[in-house]
Amino acid sequence: MVSIRETLNYHKMDRRLYETVLKMGRLPALARNIVALWMWLELMGIDVIHYIKDISDPSLLLNFIKEAETILNIIRQASPLPLGNDELVSLPFMAGFATEPINLRFFYCHSDVVVRGLTYMLDGVGTLIFNDHLFHMLNVYERALSVAHQQGTRPPVIPEELASKYNSRVTTSPEDYRALFVTFSKRCTLTREEIAQYFNERMGQCVERVMLERTAMGVSPMYGRIVFVSEALNEILLSGERTVKFMINGNEVWGRKYIPRIRRA
Repeated sequence: MVSIRETLNYHKMDRRLYETVLKMGRLPALARNIVALWMWLELMGIDVIHYIKDISDPSLLLNFIKEAETILNIIRQASPLPLGNDELVSLPFMAGFATEPINLRFFYCHSDVVVRGLTYMLDGVGTLIFNDHLFHMLNVYERALSVAHQQGTRPPVIPEELASKYNSRVTTSPEDYRALFVTFSKRCTLTREEIAQYFNERMGQCVERVMLERTAMGVSPMYGRIVFVSEALNEILLSGERTVKFMINGNEVWGRKYIPRIRRA
């Protein structure tokens, strides 16, 4: 097992890309999703990162960012897939690094595979890469180590958080962190099973349970809560936005991050 310091140093390039995407005006949650997507593509043999890490032209980098955003929107069903016109589903910048033809249809048809890849990144090494506290600690320690080396003095003691071994096993977040609060349009006829099926079909077996408002017989629920198996799924669906709309069997469903009520003593 490697240490957290070694893991952070190995992923310094991914961290720099994350910070660059932030500087391009993206919210942290969206920036995390974009970089996680690039990292997963790298595992799939589409090494976009190897190229964009050296890009100095902001307009060129923006093209890759916009393609990643389009893919993320297709996955979370925030925008429909254009049909018929190959130009509308093309990914000209990203496709140049793939050995097989790739466009938005690939990501649309294999959204469950992509979501699993994103979740793997966000729940795994992403918990370190996108941790501002850890990277600040690393930078402070590395600078102190460099100064000590130049001056021939005793090296600083490595902080325990950096010296700890990196455990790649994912730990399940509390339920409240994995929940999406949803509200429905009037006369909503959706059942728990239909809501779970909608997300499971598009994102793999991702729903742990669905809870709906208790109402009198014949009265449609106005709100509910979806608990996912991973906190990262919430981040993928919202991607930095406060609310997101889904169309489930003809019903408008609006989702936002669940905020638990503060229990009174």
